[in-house]
Amino acid sequence: MTQISEDLIIRFINNACSDAELVAVRKWIEESDENLVELFETEKTAHRVASLRIDEATLERARAKVYGRIEAEKRSLARQMRRRLMLRATGIAAMVAVVLFAGLYFLRKPDVKMMYVATTDQSMTVVLPDSSVVYLNCNSQLAYPERFASNCREVELTGEGYFEVSRDSNRPFRVSGQYLNVEVLGTHFDFVSRDSINNSVSLIEGSVEVTTVNQSEGVVLEPGQKAVYSVETGHLTVQTTNAAVDASWHDRMIPFENANLNDIVEILRQLYGRNIELGANVDLTKTYSGVTVYCGDLDSTLTRLSNTIPIRFTTKGDKTVIYPR
Repeated sequence: MTQISEDLIIRFINNACSDAELVAVRKWIEESDENLVELFETEKTAHRVASLRIDEATLERARAKVYGRIEAEKRSLARQMRRRLMLRATGIAAMVAVVLFAGLYFLRKPDVKMMYVATTDQSMTVVLPDSSVVYLNCNSQLAYPERFASNCREVELTGEGYFEVSRDSNRPFRVSGQYLNVEVLGTHFDFVSRDSINNSVSLIEGSVEVTTVNQSEGVVLEPGQKAVYSVETGHLTVQTTNAAVDASWHDRMIPFENANLNDIVEILRQLYGRNIELGANVDLTKTYSGVTVYCGDLDSTLTRLSNTIPIRFTTKGDKTVIYPR
């Protein structure tokens, strides 16, 4: 049984292996399914840890900024009230004191919306007050109150987010977007809310209700369905989709389940929008289940995929052809 070090796995994840090390990793992967699972779990953990570090730092900066503003407003209000107490009669001063204490009470419990914006080249993980988790894609932002209300949980999304909502039957979870609104109790879904392209909601598990902002149309989705709002026509339609693939950007994993090479090519076309074809003598009777790493470019993903599936490929211009190995 081949043994490889954790350092070598990390170098493989970071595309820093030598040719000899790549051969060693490939041999290790092919020895057992357990080794393949270990590789992908290590990479998944690395991505999530990196995202959480970014989020925690941003969270602390945002909290410090908001609490600083709250304290400044409290000091300013206190100074104003003291001047009024000195100038006015005792009865009026007493009323002002009541207002002062009431105002300070509400300042201690502010309903302030916190904004989180993903960096241009990385996604971000945000943990909400109810322990729901939101993965924000690049160039996206999420707004939500510091404390959710007692009867509902409401957030606002611009860009793309993958939501893992904690179930709470007493407080529906609502996401407001540019053109669509989503309401759930507890579920996993991907939401695209952008101004210049079609907006969509892909349901991975559970149930969601999707409505247009003006409430003119609405649908209830089942897992594997996708609601698409056309910015051009203003209509909402429902499609069958591989929802896990729609959301693969959030954990950098592309899932396959009993998929032959033709199915895999369709998934890669969906993700990369590239011209991909199958060459001669490709065996379509074999199927594959598992996951592969979602890289930033198609060639890198195919290279990773070729470590577990007997394929090779060529790329010329915007056309990629996959052959059996």
